[in-house]
Amino acid sequence: MKFIVYRCTKDPDYFIVTDEANSDKAKGSVCPNGGDIHKVGEYAEMGDIRAAFDETLARNSIEHQGFYLFEAPGFAPVPPAPEMPG
Repeated sequence: MKFIVYRCTKDPDYFIVTDEANSDKAKGSVCPNGGDIHKVGEYAEMGDIRAAFDETLARNSIEHQGFYLFEAPGFAPVPPAPEMPG
């Protein structure tokens, strides 16, 4: 499956994942506060190494309702680790 990923513009920590056959179901109304969506990209399945979302849950949700909505646990940049005294 090739996943198509969209980001909610009013809720930037929320993403909608779908596939080509169900792309018409990815709409801003699916986002928690409505609004528009912005296409992030298209991605092939990667298995367990994917950090962004659970592919099994996404695949099952897409088969059931045409999309998978998820909240990224923390999309803000991670600050660099402090240097240890030497």
